[in-house]
Amino acid sequence: MSEVSLFLRGKRRTSFSSPLAAARSWYFAFALGVVALSSCGTDSASTETTDPGTTTTPPATATTPAKAAPLQVNVFLELSGGMKGFMPVNTTATEPTAFQKRISLLASRTNSNPAVEQAQFWLSLNKTPQTSTYAHFRDVVQGDTKEAALGTELPTMLENILAQPNAAQKVNVVISDFIYGPQRQADVAVMGVRITDALAAATRKQLAVAVLAETSAFYGTFHPAVKTPKERIQLKGESRPYYIWIIGPAAAVGRYLNEVAPAVDAKTQQAYFGLSFPKVPYAAVLTQVPATSPLAPTSEGSGSISYAGAGVSTNLEVSDVKDGVDFTVALDLAQLPAAWREPSFLARNLQADLPGGAAKLVPNSVKVVSGTPSLAAYTHTVRVHLTSLPKEPATLTLRLPAPNVPAWVTQWSTENDNRTGPLNQTYRLTEIMTGLRDAFPQQLPTVFTASFSLSNQD
Repeated sequence: MSEVSLFLRGKRRTSFSSPLAAARSWYFAFALGVVALSSCGTDSASTETTDPGTTTTPPATATTPAKAAPLQVNVFLELSGGMKGFMPVNTTATEPTAFQKRISLLASRTNSNPAVEQAQFWLSLNKTPQTSTYAHFRDVVQGDTKEAALGTELPTMLENILAQPNAAQKVNVVISDFIYGPQRQADVAVMGVRITDALAAATRKQLAVAVLAETSAFYGTFHPAVKTPKERIQLKGESRPYYIWIIGPAAAVGRYLNEVAPAVDAKTQQAYFGLSFPKVPYAAVLTQVPATSPLAPTSEGSGSISYAGAGVSTNLEVSDVKDGVDFTVALDLAQLPAAWREPSFLARNLQADLPGGAAKLVPNSVKVVSGTPSLAAYTHTVRVHLTSLPKEPATLTLRLPAPNVPAWVTQWSTENDNRTGPLNQTYRLTEIMTGLRDAFPQQLPTVFTASFSLSNQD
């Protein structure tokens, strides 16, 4: 295999020239890293990578993932008196609620999507979930709620759902208002602990949980957790929140979110726990683009960067890095939830670590790949800036730490849900979500990691 080198001297860049002859050389060996779920983003006006130029260098090729196993999905709808208001009977003169539109579409896609091998629909009635046909489930969502029963306390409902056969191998979609007003006053002080305990069966098996928070018009009797001054409140279309929890193996939950569930809009609040992706493809971008491309390596001084071989090489040489050298990393983040693929999210959360050296992400450099055929196998690019390298072999790591409980949870939480009018808050949601978070280890697994091994060849 011939050697391909890229020299950077001051502002001048020359691609495909002779081998690097710098006095000091560093060798980078690319090692495909374990991927952990995280978020990324940028504050720049443009968040797309575009490159109209052409290059004769073969395109970088992302690792072809193994064919994913078909999904097994359970969809549970809490059918209690308190949920009926989201599902009024409609006529030609009335409009379905946002809840009816979204859950009908979710059920339809789950029932028909080719990624789903088997879909089972359930109605959570009293303590025991009851199986339902898809057609009956669809009718219930559209207003056939005569089966509605007394609601089950949230921890018990979760325990019963996760106790279903092979629940740990399936994607379990739970649709509920997640109102939890403990009947025993003593349980009010330990609401979070009760949620943690209810999820123990899932987290012991290292399952992931995704939370989607929505609001919808509500018609009928609302049952607040706080029972004074009124045990029941009549509503005529005022909004109330509801939630979709998706529980299952991390890869399956991610795939369900991306391939099956309807796309979320800007109003949907999201939280994810336990999502980790060990096989995120990535590569350094050196000769895959023209030297004039904004993705090509650059140096402000005499620094240089090159590698041996064509296409994606495993050996990278860096010299005179003290003046600063930038290069681009391409990532395929298609497995991540949409919220974590946003450039602004990635820019805030993606981290670069180089023990014994200095590396950082270039501000506003996270972009969505668009119009660059040589990088068609990737979804994002990000620039890395090197200013010093360790004298001993070390590893440069790009990683996405798992986010904690998001800030929106506090805004959606209230100590008093016994109110008329629109209310986009849930009784003590912070405790429910803290209980969910505490069901996982204190250190959440990294969303993904891209690792580069560096060796000093002086």
